[in-house]
Amino acid sequence: MGFDLDRTDIAEPKPSQPDPSIFSQALSRNLLAEKFAIDAYRKIAEGGQNYDKATLRLVKVALAVEEEHAEILTTIIENLRNLNGALAG
Repeated sequence: MGFDLDRTDIAEPKPSQPDPSIFSQALSRNLLAEKFAIDAYRKIAEGGQNYDKATLRLVKVALAVEEEHAEILTTIIENLRNLNGALAG
């Protein structure tokens, strides 16, 4: 009695492709979260007189980072829309 280790008769599972709409939705949700963070940091920065210089600088750096993230996400979303449009038509 032994085991047959030859598995050539078993089909390899094909890697599944992610659903583009789910990916697009995730990117849109991330963009929404970035915009929320941007608004929050802007409100904090507007009250800058209430904070010491180091804290205000930290808030402004965080704001700049979040704005950059939002710009990157917007570009990715636009590129995906253009790509999907090109593939569809």
